[in-house]
Amino acid sequence: MFRSRKKFHYILDELDRLIDNMEEDIEDILKSFYESGSKFLSKPRVYGLSMKIGPSGEPVLKLFGNKKLLEEGFREPLYDQIVNEDEGELKLLVELPGVEKKDIELNVLEDKATISAIHGDFKYKTSIRFKESIDQTSGSASYQNGVLEVTFKLRDKTNKRYTKIKVE
Repeated sequence: MFRSRKKFHYILDELDRLIDNMEEDIEDILKSFYESGSKFLSKPRVYGLSMKIGPSGEPVLKLFGNKKLLEEGFREPLYDQIVNEDEGELKLLVELPGVEKKDIELNVLEDKATISAIHGDFKYKTSIRFKESIDQTSGSASYQNGVLEVTFKLRDKTNKRYTKIKVE
């Protein structure tokens, strides 16, 4: 009984910390509003909190929404990573409503993906660190109904990218 109570307090503490961070970000946005005038109101502002239970049973809380005003008009899209150990895949799902397939730029390194898309007033930009090591050459992507789905094969953890060389 006490373990579940501790877990509940952990969730509330984490939620309280995230709300404090959100309040600070909102204060920064309001300061920028007063400094920049009405130009601030010409772009939509989105901010929120996503909560789910991770594979270990612990809650995962994530803020999403507009980035700092340094990048005027851009939003950070909501995304999720699904690791399927049985099939050896990592699937990245990114919500990009309002853009077309030709507007999406996707660049991948072995540890992160950078995504940007601009179509009219819809502007998205984010950099996502992968949960697992992937084989970046195995990537395939599709875009349908505002959702970008990118699938990668997981990198063999035992190989560590070493190659055995025969000495003659």
